[in-house]
Amino acid sequence: MKILYGIQATGNGHITRSIEIIEQLALEPEIEKIDVVTSGNNSDIQLPRNVNYNCKGISFKYGKKGKISYLKSFAKLDLYAFVKSIKSIPFKKYDLVISDYEPVSCWGAKIYHIPCIGIGNIYSLTSKNFPRLHGLKLKTNIVTKILCPVKAKIGMHFTRMDDFIYYPVLRKEIRNASIVNENFILIYLLTYSDDELMQILRDKRFSDYKFIIYSKTEKNPITTQNISIFPLNMEGFTNHLIQCAGIITAGGFQTISEALFLHKKLLVIPMKGQPEQKANASILEKMNVPIAKQPDAEILLNWLEHDSNNNHIEMKNDIDKIILRIMDIGHALIKN
Repeated sequence: MKILYGIQATGNGHITRSIEIIEQLALEPEIEKIDVVTSGNNSDIQLPRNVNYNCKGISFKYGKKGKISYLKSFAKLDLYAFVKSIKSIPFKKYDLVISDYEPVSCWGAKIYHIPCIGIGNIYSLTSKNFPRLHGLKLKTNIVTKILCPVKAKIGMHFTRMDDFIYYPVLRKEIRNASIVNENFILIYLLTYSDDELMQILRDKRFSDYKFIIYSKTEKNPITTQNISIFPLNMEGFTNHLIQCAGIITAGGFQTISEALFLHKKLLVIPMKGQPEQKANASILEKMNVPIAKQPDAEILLNWLEHDSNNNHIEMKNDIDKIILRIMDIGHALIKN
């Protein structure tokens, strides 16, 4: 079996879980080769294996105040380059396409009639058991079918609410970590500027707390009194996540999953206009995880002083089950 694996590089979570799945898939004796196609340019992780095809793809652009800028995203959309990317990949030499919400691989598979399996958190929203969210599921289903059409799907979420939904695939560095809780709060809110966050944290009521911010713009570490800013770096971020007393982050599935697994105190601020993050937040709210609409001094102070939750979910390592399902679906699709 020859596999083309598509990875959306607009988010680090897509890459970290794909690395784990690809490494495990490569151990299957009947798989002859796994080639990788990536698209998007917002990720900060380098893959530990060769990328065979690197495409422009479709990337969302972020504005200020935690919002996706659909205007900027649409202005940057290059359909000619997208079609050219599809034509540049020899899809017909592959038996199966697996896509972690990567549109070039999905559309190439559809055009050239190659079986395609979609993997990711967003596919959980298609389950009949997922809570109703005032049209959000319908909107997500429509967007998913347009952006990344697939023949079969493997979902992931904090609970196994359906037979095609599994626990998150977590990095070995997280699963094998020795958990500590040092005296600092980690902030990972890339859709907010450093200035927006600093304006809140400079409030004198936070002077006794230590904060570490990961920044999409800063190139060198900076420390001002009780606040340190670090440039994006996966190794550094992973160490700080394992060591922090708590984390404030957006609604991205992978970082939240890792924080929950590590028993970290958690405050989630979903990205505005991002239905998947809103859906994640709705589930987290039922699990008593604090959710906020935007960074706010009063909310942050209340969370620091009164919210002592150390959320933890027993996330079994489902990667073997996911690999088995990929192989079963792959065989069934190829036969048909």
